[in-house]
Amino acid sequence: MRNVVKVDEDARLELLGPLGCGVQTGAGAVLNSLDPPAGSSIAIFGTGSVGMSAVMAAVIAGCSTIVAIDLNARRLELARELGATHVIDAAADDPLERLGDLTGGLGLGYTIDTTAVPGVLRQAVDALANGGTCGLVGAAALGTEVSLDMSSLLFGRSVRGIVEGDSVPRRFIPLLVELHRRGRFPFDRLIRTYAFEDINQAVEDSEKGNTLKPVLTFG
Repeated sequence: MRNVVKVDEDARLELLGPLGCGVQTGAGAVLNSLDPPAGSSIAIFGTGSVGMSAVMAAVIAGCSTIVAIDLNARRLELARELGATHVIDAAADDPLERLGDLTGGLGLGYTIDTTAVPGVLRQAVDALANGGTCGLVGAAALGTEVSLDMSSLLFGRSVRGIVEGDSVPRRFIPLLVELHRRGRFPFDRLIRTYAFEDINQAVEDSEKGNTLKPVLTFG
């Protein structure tokens, strides 16, 4: 029963279902793992459902600078609507240059890589200020390696691996539900439902980036 979370009888399961994985991972990475103090700065590399959840959690944490980075302009627009103070289109701009400009060359207190792309993780680490922490939540294939500048790590930068947002589901999921009820965590904006017979369309929309979190419904 440790992995069962009790919800109200009138709860919309098609809405709450995604909390168990991607949404919990992104929000927990910020609120549980990194726990940034109010007024701090954070950049989220990748704005899928995990990254968007991290953006919303950064708002809850009181971060004053919240940067969302992606290749998809539509996702970046949504990230801004959900609370990102700045967005960077990595297809058009160099993220490190833009982040350097935004921070006056000092770097960010926190970064999160949701992409599991070695080159992006390197950028997330290089974008840190001295003493900053990068949270890795993207799951790469076994054996995937990344190179880092060892001298930069000497100045207090660190990389932390995060699984499922370091969450205790029976405690954290009800918190996210309550935050949603208060209008502070609008994760429903990430979800699009599909009838089960439209499963192929759901897969296609997800692969193309048109849908962040597809949810299949039955009956």
